[in-house]
Amino acid sequence: MRFREWTPSDVSGRKFIVAIGGIFVALVVSYPFLPVVDDASSELWLVLGILVGIPGLILLYGGYWLPRTDIRSELYPTVGKWCLRGIVIGVAIMIPIVLASNNPNIVANILLLTALGSLAGFGAGGYDARAKTRQLELQETVDQLETSNERLERHQQYTDDILDAIPDVFYVLDENGALKRWNQTLSEVSDYTDEDISSMTAADFFEDDNRDAAVAAVRESFDSGSVSVEIDLHTKGGDTVPFEFVGSTLEDTSGDSVLAGIGRDVTDRVEREQRLEESNERLEQFAYAASHDLQEPLRMISSYLRLIEDRADEELTEETEEFLEFAVDGADRMRNMINGLLAYSRVENQGEPLEPVDLNEVVGDVRDDLNVRITESDADVDIEELPRVAGDERQLHQVFQNLLSNALEYSGDGPPRVHISADRDSSMWEVSVRDEGIGIEPDEQDRIFAVFQRLHSQNDHQGSGIGLALCERIVERHGGEIWVESEPSEGTTFSFTLPAEDEHDK
Repeated sequence: MRFREWTPSDVSGRKFIVAIGGIFVALVVSYPFLPVVDDASSELWLVLGILVGIPGLILLYGGYWLPRTDIRSELYPTVGKWCLRGIVIGVAIMIPIVLASNNPNIVANILLLTALGSLAGFGAGGYDARAKTRQLELQETVDQLETSNERLERHQQYTDDILDAIPDVFYVLDENGALKRWNQTLSEVSDYTDEDISSMTAADFFEDDNRDAAVAAVRESFDSGSVSVEIDLHTKGGDTVPFEFVGSTLEDTSGDSVLAGIGRDVTDRVEREQRLEESNERLEQFAYAASHDLQEPLRMISSYLRLIEDRADEELTEETEEFLEFAVDGADRMRNMINGLLAYSRVENQGEPLEPVDLNEVVGDVRDDLNVRITESDADVDIEELPRVAGDERQLHQVFQNLLSNALEYSGDGPPRVHISADRDSSMWEVSVRDEGIGIEPDEQDRIFAVFQRLHSQNDHQGSGIGLALCERIVERHGGEIWVESEPSEGTTFSFTLPAEDEHDK
């Protein structure tokens, strides 16, 4: 008999236990009526009712109660197998009893031993099933942890691959400047190995003043929450590479503040800027030299034209005198253009350092210089209270003189009306010069700040065509910008920004 393999596939462990309990209860109840019973006394029936009926009832309730335990359902057959083992052991114990007794009560003894054996098996099976439940749960937890670790490792590798694919340097620093994380680009750029970098701080990648700047930038970033600095990185081989570093502070998984950001090699940009600066310097030198050297021959031409006009006045025909006037006028306009070009080329290399300037005094001086034109044109120049700014007083005088002169020149048929005002915008002052003149066509507003670009003929309005270009260059030298807002026949407003006086030392 191969009882250990007897587990009907269509009966679950729980139903099997309930069935065993039910069988024992049914056998106890029907015991006196069984045809194989030799002794049906009430005393024996009572004993069997206690020793067999109670285990049967326990098995009935236990099978019903199993889902309320912490035993997993797939282990219910384990409990059933233990109950079956108890029955088999009871039968095995019955064999020597039968052999040793002359007249044993086989039915009663079998019921008694198998009932008690199945009850003991139920207890042992419950203990075994709980132990296996703990083992399965532990194994599942281990499997989940292994799966999570594998997933985390894959995610970590994926993140590392992404960061290593970035051509820029990626970095994470703690508050002491120690590197917590970096990508492969840092090793490639600096020539340091990952082992070297693991023991380095941000300051170790820089030397001299750049080291101090790096330390200050890291310290400031944790105070302000962000950083943007351009310094030269010093490689292991002793080379220097210009880098621009940007980053923001955040909290890591431990809740500590770290600085994470990107460093970009700006060698190409620096070289382009240097070439552009050299080119601009050469252009300025050329413009200065050309305009300066042209002064003398132009002066000579003008002088001789006037001598011819003065000494041959009676001998010249009317047509010749007109030609001479055109030549003198052309020479004068050429002189004005050369002087304007000379002033334009001197904005950067001959400008004074920016210092606190009272714009009220500057505009007052400009108004005095243009007093004759203002009086003759019956102009109304309204000036609000103006601020103190950081600037070059001589150059700002030139800006206001050009803008006010234009307002007077392009006023139209009526008396000029000009309004000068200023408003604070963060660290800058926005200054506006508004007139009620002829205005500017929308498609012409983009080119008025170009050198020698004129919107009107010399006969209609005089000028060298360089005044607004000079204004733009001066304003840009002060760190500001200039723009125009205008509608034809409704006036023009020129606005420009200048740094406030309290920003001068920052």
